[in-house]
Amino acid sequence: MVHRALKMNPPENLMNQLSGHCILYSKERASAQLTCPRSHEKGTAQPKRSVMMQKYIIAPWSLRFPSHFFREVLPSPRFQIFLPCADTHHAPRMFTQCIAGFIMYQDSSFSLSFKIQDLEKSGISRKNDLDLKEIVFVIQSQSNSFHAKRAEQLKKSILKQAADLTQELPSVLLLHQLAKQEGAWTILPLLPHFSVTYSRNSSWIFFCEEETRIQIPKLLETLSRYDPSKEWFLGKALHDEESTIIHHYAFSENPTVFKYPDFAAGWALSIPLVNKLTKRLKSESLKSDFTIDLKHEIALYIWDKGGGPPLTPVPEFCTDDVDFYCATTFHSFLPLCGKPVKKEDIFVAVKTCKKFHGDRIPIVKQTWESQASLIEYYSDYTENSIPTVDLGIPNTDRGHCGKTFAILERFLNHSQDKTAWLVIVDDDTLIRMVFSREAIRRLLASKCRCYSNDAPDDMVLGMCFSGLGIPVTHSPLFHQARPVDYPKDYLSHQVPISFHKHWNIDPVKVYFTWLAPTEEAKARQDTQKGFREEL
Repeated sequence: MVHRALKMNPPENLMNQLSGHCILYSKERASAQLTCPRSHEKGTAQPKRSVMMQKYIIAPWSLRFPSHFFREVLPSPRFQIFLPCADTHHAPRMFTQCIAGFIMYQDSSFSLSFKIQDLEKSGISRKNDLDLKEIVFVIQSQSNSFHAKRAEQLKKSILKQAADLTQELPSVLLLHQLAKQEGAWTILPLLPHFSVTYSRNSSWIFFCEEETRIQIPKLLETLSRYDPSKEWFLGKALHDEESTIIHHYAFSENPTVFKYPDFAAGWALSIPLVNKLTKRLKSESLKSDFTIDLKHEIALYIWDKGGGPPLTPVPEFCTDDVDFYCATTFHSFLPLCGKPVKKEDIFVAVKTCKKFHGDRIPIVKQTWESQASLIEYYSDYTENSIPTVDLGIPNTDRGHCGKTFAILERFLNHSQDKTAWLVIVDDDTLIRMVFSREAIRRLLASKCRCYSNDAPDDMVLGMCFSGLGIPVTHSPLFHQARPVDYPKDYLSHQVPISFHKHWNIDPVKVYFTWLAPTEEAKARQDTQKGFREEL
């Protein structure tokens, strides 16, 4: 353990601007720590929230006496700062750079003591020489023209940065171009291909989304901290706030203990781990043939009930747009797909039944109905006050495939030909599935139908469209559960389109909190009026 001292004397005006800051430590994040007093003593307070900065966590505190904090609390023997560094010789410089803008004034009148912690035993070494060609980039792309173009733009950015570094160009793969088998988008079926093709000359497989922004020099620096001969699963860590149905109520006693990656920030597998997972995939088939939440299910598979590595959180994998310390960032906005579709070109079909006419339909009318230009409610009972349309399909407790296909038939044969889009919505869901008229025409012409009225309509539609070669375009902004079922960090970088279920929530409050058009959104639409990207 190496001991060093850093002498600083922050001026009073800076201390007042800071309102006091404690530097916290987390072993799993390899960060800096200052254990602050928990009691509400003079000059102390309970922490509000923490903000990640490079290798350190800077946690704002509302201190009444910032001078007391700097002069008495920091030098106190009760507190220690652990600063793990790749190069202990440059530790003081790294420390001052990291917290520049917080504490950056130095002289002999103020002493701050800290220790350099050697992390080699944990596998985070001082430095591993890493060439860019040793990283295989996999962009989790889709075949839809818009998404394919965005992925190509990211690929060009990666290769340009590599060329600027005068390094040998890395392999950059687009996932939709690798998907020769069904389910390849779920990643695990592709691991044997990665193992055979890249294990000899590569160290890492780095995955990211189309909108992930990557700083290649910083990514190289970040990955070089980890010994590539070991099994690593790296990413920005998410965890459930409470047990949730979309994760089959896993870890119900303490959902926060299990970490899984936020794909938007990028995530990485070391080649030894890829090889290990490949052997397992060859010896045993995947237990499930459908996917609900890919990022959680991949983390579960890798963890293997404790037989594999858990996710290692990497502070430099970010979704905040803070470039100065992040290797990756993510842009939080609705995609610029071109000129918005007119309301008159969208037909909205709401699926309901008699027993929900009194409680669910009023919520639809109170929230988003006024935004729909063309809308009909489809039920098993005609009620003129709503009004509803009886499709002649008996209600079922699950699946609803018969009702969905009846709606598709009605849209194609009875609605106006100029209506280009159909949106199907459950009475307790805001936006569920969106179809183009041409997709519906091809589907119904194929004679692919439900095997029963209560068959799961989404799965039947998926199989039908797959057989027709029509891709289902995924958007993470459509949510199949409630806001409370998702990590706050995950939702923080999204502009959500939909949530599902009214169970144990106030759906009107959820709508106006998460989904109602804001003044900012309206202003953005005005700014983009007349704008169209060439796709």
